[in-house]
Amino acid sequence: TAMLPMPDETIVRKTLYTLLMDPADDREGFYNRLPHEAAYRDPSGAWIVGNYRLARAVLNHPDLSNRSPLFEHGAMIDEAGMLDMMLFEVQPMHERLRKAFAPLFSKARLVALRDSIQSDLATLAARIPDTGRFDIVEHIARHLPAMTACRLLGIDVEHAPAFIDRSLAAIQLISAAPLAPRARVERVEQTIDWLRELETHLPAVRALLESGSSTSTCPAAQDIALTPRQLLVNILLIFIAGFGTTMLSIANTVCQALTTSGLWPLLVREPQRAPLAIRELMRVEPAVHLMIRYARSAVELDGLSLASGDVVAVVAAAANRDPAEFDAPGDVRIDRAHQGLVFGAGAHGCIGIALARMQIEAVFDMLLARMPDLSLEPGPHPRLQEGVFRGYRSLWVCSSRRN
Repeated sequence: TAMLPMPDETIVRKTLYTLLMDPADDREGFYNRLPHEAAYRDPSGAWIVGNYRLARAVLNHPDLSNRSPLFEHGAMIDEAGMLDMMLFEVQPMHERLRKAFAPLFSKARLVALRDSIQSDLATLAARIPDTGRFDIVEHIARHLPAMTACRLLGIDVEHAPAFIDRSLAAIQLISAAPLAPRARVERVEQTIDWLRELETHLPAVRALLESGSSTSTCPAAQDIALTPRQLLVNILLIFIAGFGTTMLSIANTVCQALTTSGLWPLLVREPQRAPLAIRELMRVEPAVHLMIRYARSAVELDGLSLASGDVVAVVAAAANRDPAEFDAPGDVRIDRAHQGLVFGAGAHGCIGIALARMQIEAVFDMLLARMPDLSLEPGPHPRLQEGVFRGYRSLWVCSSRRN
C-alpha cells in the first residue's frame, strides 16, 4: 500500500482502541501530525486515516459502510434492531429514511423551534444556583439539547430528564466503543426497554411527520412503508444524536472560545461574528472525533488498498487540521469558511446540522450578553469519551455577574 512521506517528526501511532476508549489521552500532537501520513494500520488491523483528502474519499465511497460485517456474518446479533437506523442503513433504504424524517428539519420547522430554544435556555440560565461559578455541562449543555430534541419530535419536554438517562445505553451501543459481553447485554436490554417506552410517543411523531410532509416535497413516512420498528429506532437515533453530539459540541466550543487568546473579548464586542467563530471552533474540536467505516468489498482509494471487511477509522479531528486543506490549521480563524468534517460527509452527513448550530449559537448569544467576563476555572477539566464521541464530562466556568 502506498503511503505519503512521513514528516521529520515521527507520529506516535495510536491504536483504534486508545482512540475509542481513553478520555485522558493527550491528542493535540497526534491530531496535528496525523494528516502528514495518509494512513497506517494498527495492531488490530484497523486503518487509521487523518489525511483530509483520503478521509473525504472514505466517507463518500458507497462500498464503505457504517454497518459492521460481523452482523451480516452472524458473529453479532442486532437484538435491539439498531441496524434499522438510518445511521447504519445502506442505499436505497438510507435515502428513504432520510426523506421520511426530513420534514422535522425543514426551514419552517427550525424557525418554529428557535423561540423555544431561546425560552428553554433562559429557563436553564435562571436555574443556575450561582452564575459566579457553574458547570456549563451540568447546567446548560446536558439539558438544552434534550429539551430541543423532544420538541423536534413533538414530545413533551417533561420527558427530557428521563430520556437523558435512558439514552446513555443506546449511545454506547452506537458509539463503536468496545463493550464486555455482560455490559453489551445490559445496554441492549436497557435500549429495548426504552424503545418500548417510546412506542407511546409514536402516534405524535407520526402525526408530525405527516403534517410536515403535506407542506413539503418529501414523502410522508407511510408513503415509503416504514415499519413501526423502523420509525421507533430512528426516533431514538434522532434523540440521541441530537442530544449527545450537541451536548458535547456546546462544551467543546465554549472551552475553545475561552482558551483561544483574545477570542472571547472579541466576540463580546462583535457578537455577530459568533456563528462563524462557532464553525471554526467545531473544526478544531469536533464532538464526533472518529468516523468508522467497514469495507463491503475490495476498495482502492488514493493508493490505499482495502480488503472486504477491513475497518477504517477516519480521525476527523486530525483531518480538520490537514495543512494541505487548511491554511495555518492550528490557528483559530473566525473568518475561515471551511468547516472541515465536523458533520461528516457524503450520504451519511448529519441531517441536523442547522439545528445543532442554532442551539450552540443561542448558548453563545446568552453567555456573551450576560457574562462578558466569562473564564474557565483553573485546573483540569475531565474529558468524556464514549467511543467516537469526545467532549467534557464537566466544564466549570467563572463570572463576576452573579445572579
